[in-house]
Amino acid sequence: MGYKSLFDYAVNELKYSEGQASRRIQAMRLIKDLPVIEAKIADGTLSLSNVQQAQNFFRNLQIAEPRNVIRPQDKLDVLAQLENKSVRDAQKKLAEINSIQAMPKERERVITETAIEVKFVMTDKLKTKLDDARALLGPKGAQMSYAELFESLTDLSLEALEKKRFGQKRIEAEKKAGAAEALSIAEKQNHLPKKSAVLAASKVKVQQTKINTANEKSNARYISADLKRQIWKRDRGQCVQCHSKHNVQYDHVIPVAMGGLSRLDNLRLLCFHCNQRASEKIFGLRKSTVRPGLCVDSSPHSPARGDPCLE
Repeated sequence: MGYKSLFDYAVNELKYSEGQASRRIQAMRLIKDLPVIEAKIADGTLSLSNVQQAQNFFRNLQIAEPRNVIRPQDKLDVLAQLENKSVRDAQKKLAEINSIQAMPKERERVITETAIEVKFVMTDKLKTKLDDARALLGPKGAQMSYAELFESLTDLSLEALEKKRFGQKRIEAEKKAGAAEALSIAEKQNHLPKKSAVLAASKVKVQQTKINTANEKSNARYISADLKRQIWKRDRGQCVQCHSKHNVQYDHVIPVAMGGLSRLDNLRLLCFHCNQRASEKIFGLRKSTVRPGLCVDSSPHSPARGDPCLE
């Protein structure tokens, strides 16, 4: 009939919404395994939403414990506890049976070029912490949506984490250098006396020279905190090849073993997988536990994707 899948057929030919199509397909698959529940679905004893929840629950259990096959009678026992229950009550019942597998999985969905929908389950402890943070933000916090609250808290966390990783004095010095550079630009634009501009530029140059010299005199592999901060800022904290932010490492473009120095122009950020491939290109293949052909963000919140470095 020209449709790629049953879901495609249900949506485009039968005109079901995506949710309606998904519920009916899941119910159909469960009926195939347990024909006796068809009558209960027909008379409304088991709702399609609860059947879908149960089918997802069984699938997650099977994935988590592939050696333990779920018997048909066990499935029927679970379904019996979901009869004549609302969706919320059915969720609670499944959570009582197995709280881990009953929890909805974290999901991300791109809505527009600048908006992403994220769904996850928070604990009551996290909810309490967010309420406390909202209260500490005062009247402004009381009016914030969850997205605005998370953004505000993330800004505060990033500032604290940067100070912890790169040092508070270093961050403050960088801000002063940025202010001096801004003043230099303003003076040039307004044709003001350039004495302070030249002084600011010379300070930045001297600082960079000191950083490079310190690295060259020390262990060839050693990268100072000042230099790490500059590289991190320049590369935006992500792999320069695949743009992943997971497991990012400092990499020498020209390896130390081949005479490369720990200088700003010879250092970059690479994720673990891109770093492995870069090493293999230079030194040859070697035994590795990394699955070849993939460069992925292996965090549990991001699905595996093809390696853009190889495309």
